[in-house]
Amino acid sequence: MNTALPISASQDKRLTKGERTRLLLLAVAAAEFAERGFQYTRVSDIVARAGVTQPVFYQYFASKQAAYDELVGLFAQRLRQAISQARLPGDLQGAELAARIRQGVGSLLAILQEDPNLTRIGFFQADAAEALKDELVAMIADNVRAEQQAGLFRPEISPEWFGQSLMGIIERFTRQSPDAARQQALAEFITDLLLDGMRRRPG
Repeated sequence: MNTALPISASQDKRLTKGERTRLLLLAVAAAEFAERGFQYTRVSDIVARAGVTQPVFYQYFASKQAAYDELVGLFAQRLRQAISQARLPGDLQGAELAARIRQGVGSLLAILQEDPNLTRIGFFQADAAEALKDELVAMIADNVRAEQQAGLFRPEISPEWFGQSLMGIIERFTRQSPDAARQQALAEFITDLLLDGMRRRPG
């Protein structure tokens, strides 16, 4: 079973039985939604796969929609946090600047690959997926605008177009399900492309 929201051994020891059951139900629901889509997933499918009864499901979630909305919200929260943390301080230069951008791009790729079920739901299936991408583009644009004011990037670059471009690149590579090694290579490629472009350097 391909589950979402993995729990480490140390986390598992700190959780109550009820908390573990709730996380299990979310994980199984994510797998079912990703495979079948929201419309064709039934609560009976989720509980059968989780090995619990329907009354147990309804102890934790008011409905199938409530579980779905929580998964979509969790996914969106992770991405918002990553983009917020990716804003660059104004004193970065040279290799340090490139390294921080690479780290930010790598974090986005890692989140999108960490849980394929959650990504499939939140980034591609959910009705709110396009609105989420638009929101993330606006957040990226805000970061770029602040970084331009700090003198890190050229002022004539459109922050909105940059945000759209980066989101398009990230979305396309996410569909290819890169492994960890390829994620790092992609983060380096995307960073080099955004910072240096494709033009041959003179001399």
